Amino acid sequence: MLPFQPITLADKHAIDACAAKNNYRICEYCFADLFIWKDHYDTQRCFLDGFLLLRMATFPEKKPMYLAPIGDGDLKKALLALEEDAQERGIPFVLCGIPAPMLEKIEAALPGRYDFSDGTDSADYIYSAEKLQTLSGKKLQSKRNFVNRFKKNFDGRWSYEEMTDANAPEAYQFHLHWCESGDNCPNGLMYSGETCAVSLALNNREALGMKGGLLRLDGEVIAFTMGCPVSQDTYVIQLEKAEASIAGAYPMINQQFAQHSCEGYTYINREDDLGIEGLRKAKQSYHPVMMGRKYLAVKKV
Repeated sequence: MLPFQPITLADKHAIDACAAKNNYRICEYCFADLFIWKDHYDTQRCFLDGFLLLRMATFPEKKPMYLAPIGDGDLKKALLALEEDAQERGIPFVLCGIPAPMLEKIEAALPGRYDFSDGTDSADYIYSAEKLQTLSGKKLQSKRNFVNRFKKNFDGRWSYEEMTDANAPEAYQFHLHWCESGDNCPNGLMYSGETCAVSLALNNREALGMKGGLLRLDGEVIAFTMGCPVSQDTYVIQLEKAEASIAGAYPMINQQFAQHSCEGYTYINREDDLGIEGLRKAKQSYHPVMMGRKYLAVKKV
């Protein structure tokens, strides 16, 4: 079996180096994503001849899967090594999170070996950074209206600030409040998974290369967000939580963070919708310029 090990902060340089060789814009190959969700998905890593190999388990079913190998080297060897690992562990070989540009590479390495399917619910929503910063144009008029109305209604009462060691604990407390509000964390497993991810992000912010921002109203935190670069031209938003009962809180934290922390990037990846209809509508309403589609591969029978 391959020597898979839990992901640690010490892996960041090696994982970043493998990801940089492919420059995919999807969130699965961002070290911060892998690290903060490692306990939730039981993510483990292995390095093989220039490739990063990853295994994980779906939530909540805990079905084992492998992420597509990334790096530089013999892709055929890497794929066959994963197949052999699955066989030795007595688990089905399922390869997930395959970026669209990688499909041809896998097919060229092992022609006709796999059946591919589109993971619709896992596609990342990728936006123009400039559009999220300015909210310009007719398509985003409703978002612009929300922001302008928020600023007018709360003139002199709201503020935005970058996340620091001093205010990060307030973001954590807001997360706990957010989880306990409505159906944001519908069960104990989701609550513990979200809370663990937020805690890891907040406590390791600088080591992960993440930035954050907080939105306040009358001095109280009503939203926070965190993100980091995923490729040379793309910034990814890992966490975003806001007080839904305050109209405009979500559009405000979205725009403020884009303006303050995403300068110099062409795109902003706001990750997938998890198949949740409300989340899908919210992400579609910002009109992505592209979808970071990911595919699944299984061996043909």
